[in-house]
Amino acid sequence: MDRFESTLSTHDDESITVREKDLATEVMGELPFPGALYYLWTGEEPTPGEQRVVDAILAALMVHGTTPSDIAGRMTALTEPDAMQAAVASGILGVGSRYIGTMQNCAEELQAISDAETREEAVANLVAEYRERGEAFPGIGHPHLTTDSRAHRLFDIAESEGVAGEHVDILHDVQARFEAETGRDLPVNVTGAIAALASDIGLSPPAARGLAVISRATGVTATVLEEKENPIATDIWQAVDEQTGPGES
Repeated sequence: MDRFESTLSTHDDESITVREKDLATEVMGELPFPGALYYLWTGEEPTPGEQRVVDAILAALMVHGTTPSDIAGRMTALTEPDAMQAAVASGILGVGSRYIGTMQNCAEELQAISDAETREEAVANLVAEYRERGEAFPGIGHPHLTTDSRAHRLFDIAESEGVAGEHVDILHDVQARFEAETGRDLPVNVTGAIAALASDIGLSPPAARGLAVISRATGVTATVLEEKENPIATDIWQAVDEQTGPGES
């Protein structure tokens, strides 16, 4: 029979090993959660700066008002109040390419430009392609904010730790090109900051979205806990029902 192998973890009768570290003695209480996450995902222990950036990213996307993921979590908690995992799962299923998980798309574009022979030409081609399709670039602009304080904070942390690198520069090049061609102010948003910094610390585009999944799971869990103490799901349901009834003839 063929063996199924994984480099992530193994165990024996007395211990559990994560990558090459003993879970109980070398990970638990030794690596803060952002560092343990980075180590598990990459096999490398992060530098203090990388760990701090991961920590800040995980905090950045926990909550953002009454979002679709928040509403989905509340609705599921209303129908099944005893299964928190179901409510959280329904919320994070919406971490997709339109909301919350857009840093994957952005990271793919930034890493492709990084691999290109000429950055200026690659940036110009990217902007031209998005404008031709009439699509917004996921790393810049925001429907509700004129500036995204989360992005500024992430960049400040990364720069103070010496972590900000090539992908941050590329993102700002893309921003400048879009603003020059559209004549609009298009601030870098938290999606762009996470995509650039995740790329600069060696994470893949799917891993960048993985950070969003973990962060938003924290927020949806908070939503479910609040729904037990201060339920509003029924009010949301009734408000929608009232708005979707037959109109006046």
